Amino acid sequence: MKRNFFVKGLAAVAAAGMFTACSSDYLDLQPVTDVTDVEVTATTQGAALAINGIARSMQSQWGGMQGGLSGSANGENTINTMYGEAMGPDNMAGIPLAMWSPEIVCGGAAWSQENYVMNALPWKYAYTIIQQANQILNGIDDAEGTENDRKFIKAQALTFRAHGYTRLMQFYAPRWEDSNNGDFYCAVKRLDGSTGDAPLWTMNEVMDQIYADLKEAITLYGESGEERAQRWHPDANVAYGILARAAMIKHDWATAKDAAAKAREGYQVMDNDTYFKGFVQDAPNSVIWTQSTDPADIYYFSFGAHFGVNGAYVENWGYGAGAISMDLYRQLDERDLRRQMFLTPDKTKVVEDANRAWNLGHIKAEDWWNKNLVVTFSAGMDLSKGPSKSSDKIDGKWGLYNVVIFYCKLYGETIFKGNYADMNNEGFMAYYKTDSKSGDVMLSRGLYGTLVTIPFGAQFKFWGETPYGTSSYPFMRAAEMCLTEAEAAYEMGDEATAKACLMEINGKRIPGYTCDKSGTDLRDEIRLCRRIELWGEGFNWPDFKRWNLDIVRTPWKENDPTSGNWMIDYAHNTPANCNHGWRMLVPRGEINFNKGIDRNLLTPNDDVNIW
Repeated sequence: MKRNFFVKGLAAVAAAGMFTACSSDYLDLQPVTDVTDVEVTATTQGAALAINGIARSMQSQWGGMQGGLSGSANGENTINTMYGEAMGPDNMAGIPLAMWSPEIVCGGAAWSQENYVMNALPWKYAYTIIQQANQILNGIDDAEGTENDRKFIKAQALTFRAHGYTRLMQFYAPRWEDSNNGDFYCAVKRLDGSTGDAPLWTMNEVMDQIYADLKEAITLYGESGEERAQRWHPDANVAYGILARAAMIKHDWATAKDAAAKAREGYQVMDNDTYFKGFVQDAPNSVIWTQSTDPADIYYFSFGAHFGVNGAYVENWGYGAGAISMDLYRQLDERDLRRQMFLTPDKTKVVEDANRAWNLGHIKAEDWWNKNLVVTFSAGMDLSKGPSKSSDKIDGKWGLYNVVIFYCKLYGETIFKGNYADMNNEGFMAYYKTDSKSGDVMLSRGLYGTLVTIPFGAQFKFWGETPYGTSSYPFMRAAEMCLTEAEAAYEMGDEATAKACLMEINGKRIPGYTCDKSGTDLRDEIRLCRRIELWGEGFNWPDFKRWNLDIVRTPWKENDPTSGNWMIDYAHNTPANCNHGWRMLVPRGEINFNKGIDRNLLTPNDDVNIW
């Protein structure tokens, strides 16, 4: 039966890890717990509300964060975008690149400073979820209510706790190859909700706890016979998915393969029409875990407002909504429908084929590397800064501006599968504003357009509903689990299953696709599919960490169409051997407050520094 315990807007249960924030000492104050375990779990109905509180903390604005994060830190999608994407090679994420210095994005000096605010945010986020779950687990066995309710709520709390610890493994543990077979101290043991002294755990100990929590949760889900009340709450499928993610970190391929297959039972890989709807509305047949689409939850601090192509901050702050790296784009099959989601040089011909009048300057693909026709480096690869009108002609050409704005219009009107009219935020569409009286380019009779910041390679994947940028940003999709199953199957020598999984995705995205590769070519095909299918969803940097691959960012070079599209300041590469296997440091605030930490067990990141 379906549980319906839910109160709209319930605040998350306060828990340890909710600290004040300054760049040097924001973790120095002792955390406090505002709600007792007894109050939280007096009844199963109250405990269910607390479960909803944890879910809300995964998608709510995080107060108390400074250093440029006070308005941008909003839970799961912040961790995914500002860390999982911005620090990887494939996504020039708009706000992080504007806010953060290159050495943060590229994994340099800031990772060697345990007092750095950017080093501490994932820690705060993970332990908030863990401690909220612990409060529920402390008393749920004695909560007033039915046994099935107790089992289901306990399963959800265990799932949340495992998710928090899996997050810690992604950021604060080294990759498995660099961990001395898991014997590396990287996290603090907190299993009872207390905020006192607690010892460090090894990677093996954390992994054992994650596995144990999820296996118990899966059993309890089955025994309860209940279903989750909301799509942003966890259930058995989510538990299997988190188990698959944790197993991939450990290279436990058998567990990953089995768990990923079970996680996507009842779900299917997203069809193309849904994939091109901008991830605005929930897709219950293909998204396993998502965030709420209720605008009352977060308003202008939503993912769509900050990272959607039509987001309010994308327009007003001039950061852009992220862009694909040409290093990745060039590897895609020319038939791949996902190529349409990115503003790249080949779109020049697309625009001209649609309407020759949209490219009056006869711009060619190679002109994207002409600094006079595109934009100077000083403008940060912002194509809206280029020449637009006849009076701005350079070398007898109108410039790239016209091609760009008409591709934005073309994408919205003919490729985007959502309701394009509903995406209009007071005249702001996707990277451009419209006006009936004036603008840089006449789009049609009586309608003019002016570009807003739009980077070379700009994405059209993520949109937001007006006026608050509300969206259904996915936490876990069937496609992710399909690709996880494929990778694990390949590593186990089961190429038949790996190919079948690839066909489920690429067979939809690439007309006429067949997979006849084997060996390392098949492995690379799986990785490439994962990079493009899950682009922007938070997996880029963690995947490169798992794969033990250097991150290479190729800069834009004048008059060189074979070069990349990274701004030169951010074109630093990140070698796989830096920072003890790409791990962040236990934050100083935790070290100073928690006397249970043996500082002799802490390992600094001073072996390889790329700056």
